[in-house]
Order: sequence, then C-alpha cells, then structure tokens
Amino acid sequence: MWTTLGNPESREAAAQETRQRTYIRGSIYDRNGTLLSSSEKVNGDRIYNSEYERAFSTVIGYYSPIYGTTGLESKFNSDLISSKSTEDNKRGNDITLTIDADLQQAAYSAISDIPEGAAVALDAQTGEILALASTPTFIPSQLEDNWSEYSQKTGLFLPNAYKSTFAPGSDFKIITACAVIDNGVDQETVNDQGSYTFRNGQTITNYDSRSFGTIDLDDAIRYSSNVYFITKALDMGADKLRASLEKFKLGEDIELDFTTLTSNLDFEDDRDEVIGSIAFGQGKTEVTPLYMAMACQAILNDGKMLKPYMIKSMVSGNGTVSKDYPESDGPEVLQEVTSSETAQRVVAAMEGAADHYGFDYIGPDGWTIAAKTGTAQTGTSTNAWIVSGAVDADNGNTPKYVVVVMAADQDHDGIYYKNCVDDIYDALVVYDANKSSSSADTNDD
Repeated sequence: MWTTLGNPESREAAAQETRQRTYIRGSIYDRNGTLLSSSEKVNGDRIYNSEYERAFSTVIGYYSPIYGTTGLESKFNSDLISSKSTEDNKRGNDITLTIDADLQQAAYSAISDIPEGAAVALDAQTGEILALASTPTFIPSQLEDNWSEYSQKTGLFLPNAYKSTFAPGSDFKIITACAVIDNGVDQETVNDQGSYTFRNGQTITNYDSRSFGTIDLDDAIRYSSNVYFITKALDMGADKLRASLEKFKLGEDIELDFTTLTSNLDFEDDRDEVIGSIAFGQGKTEVTPLYMAMACQAILNDGKMLKPYMIKSMVSGNGTVSKDYPESDGPEVLQEVTSSETAQRVVAAMEGAADHYGFDYIGPDGWTIAAKTGTAQTGTSTNAWIVSGAVDADNGNTPKYVVVVMAADQDHDGIYYKNCVDDIYDALVVYDANKSSSSADTNDD
C-alpha cells in the first residue's frame, strides 16, 4: 500500500488538502483596508473586487479548485488556509499589502493599451511596493469560463513587472554611470562622432546615429550617448566594470517576500564589444522592471539599495498578528551600491535628462523628476523604458517615489511612454496628500 509517510512534500500536500476542507480562505486587502480577494465559505468560490480585478490579476493571481493557484494566492496558499482561530470559525490568515488600490489602478490604466507592459511605483525611502502592474491581464472571477483562452495566451501568468526579464537598453546607463565615477574615469571628456568601431570591425551607433561632439558624463546621460559609455567602459576594463555592476546585485537571485527576482549579467568574455554592449544595456544583460526600480531607488537614496516588500501585515483568524514584516524594524538595506557623492552626481545628471525629455512636473511639495529613457534593440522590435524618480527639491532633494514604465516588443522609443509616467505621478500626488493627511490626523490624536 502506498503512503505519504516517507515523503515530506506529499505529507505537506495532504495537510494542505485537509486545511483546504477545514478553513475559510483568508482575505487579501490593500494598504488602506480595501478588500481585494475573499471567500465566504470553506472551499467556496473566490470573490474578487470587480473595481480592481484586472489591475490586480497579475499580482494576486487566482485561486481555483479546478486549476489551482498563481500569484499571491499561490505564494501564500498555506497562510491563507491556516491560522490560529476558534474551533467554530476556522479562518485562514488575512493579508494586507503595501500596494494602494487606487495607485495600482492608475498604473494599470496608464499601460492598459500596451500589449506587453509593466509599471512599478516604489516608496524610495521605505522600499514599499505601491503599485506593480503588468499587461496582459485577465479576469480571475471568469477564469474557469475562459480557461481555454487564458491558457493559450503566452506570458499571461508570468507577470512582466517582476517575473519576465528584458534587455534594459539605455536606462541601464544610470548604473554604468556609477561605475564610471567610482572607477575614476569620469574626468576626461569624449569626442562623440555618432559611432564607435571595435577592433573586430563591429560598429555601434548612437540612437538615430546622432553625434554630440565633445561631451562629459552629464551630457552623456542627457543625450544618451552610447559612444561615451562604450569608451568609458573600455577605459575602466572588464574587471572593474563587472565589480561595480555586481554591487547592484546584478546576476543574483534576490529573495523578496512574495517572489524571487532574477537578472542576467553575462560578460561571456573580455572582448571589447562584449564590455561595450553591456555598458549601454545591451548584449545578454536582462532585468525586470522591478529590478530597475530598485536600482533607481538606490541611486536616489544616496547609494543604499532597500529591499522592496509587498506584505504589510498578516493577521490570524483570531485577530492577532501572525507574522512580522519590515515596517516594524524599518527598511532593510540590501546593499550599498555606490557612495552618496556618486549617487548625487548621477541624480543631478538624471534631472538634466528629465528636463531634456520635458518632465517639467513639479508636485505640490516641490518635487522634481530625475529620469532616464531606454530603447533596447531586440531584433525587429524594441523594449522601451522610462526609469524615473521624484525628489523633494524643497527638502534637500529627499527621495520620494520611483516610477518605472516598460513596453516590450514595440516599435517606439522610451520617451513615447512619457504620458504613462506622468499619469502615475499624478496619482502619486493624490496618494502622497492622503498619506500626509492621514499622518497629521494620527498625530492629532
């Protein structure tokens, strides 16, 4: 007779099946207590908030007795179907997210016309994930009716914002810029004639073959000179460039509270064309939009990369907090990626680039935008990016928020999606005002 006694995975699966038949599945809320996903009876249908259903589908995922689980419903399945609760009312743990439902909806709406897109918003001072939207999306409450359609859609259950990786293109230059400064090769200008020819005869051009003449680092960020960053990468050499990029945890698996972030940093060898391609975000370099948000956050935050998190709290069926999350201990610093002085120089260059792009956005508290666009060539199409951050210019350039928008497999360049970024910052202004008002009310009490 076959048993599960000797197989820990089988025993755990059997235990989960038992809990599934015993506990009412716990609920999932946004940071303000907006109910997003819930159940009314044991093994009952999952109920999703219809107002935000599409926007959250690639984060919360789905629970189905027939098709199983994805997203947070999968990652926290054990927690959602077990907790300390009374015998006559067995309820799983309730989970509250750091995400703001209205911000998530705004981020999703901003990219909803992009077939394969992503939008990320982070609190630059805490690492809280405030929005994490991806396209394509689906309607979880219609999963079983539409399964044949959903199951055939490539990448539907592999969210672009944090699971899929993409060539970053020129937005990667904000990371390379830190390496340029830290390795002391930023002092000399570069004569940019629009292209760079390697010793093997391969030629790389700037976007649209533009030439910029004699330029420094600020110019190179503002105008996005491939020639400048190739030149500086070769000046410092493969070993120094690799060491600087690895400080940003590129090529490492990064364990977060809801997923594992992956990226690819592959030098292959020390050929000039390999080093040069990596310097401006091409070659075999691949990252997620959430990773680029982390990199931007680190630069805005004086070189300190914080660990992003999405789970604000978990409360058991009897009302007690069942797990501790970062808010209780403050932000977790993953890595010091560069010095404060270097980070501030790169932020200043990004502010110049944002002005060049037409980001004249100033929030009610004196925010200014630092940004870098990217357009990665991927065969016959492009990955278009905008990586940006808001700083409080009236308060010592204190970092506020990071916004990243990415559109994969497009025929546009990064700046084409500026309106998407503007829409998310508009929503962040409302979020920030509500947050400030709430804090003031709490202090008054």
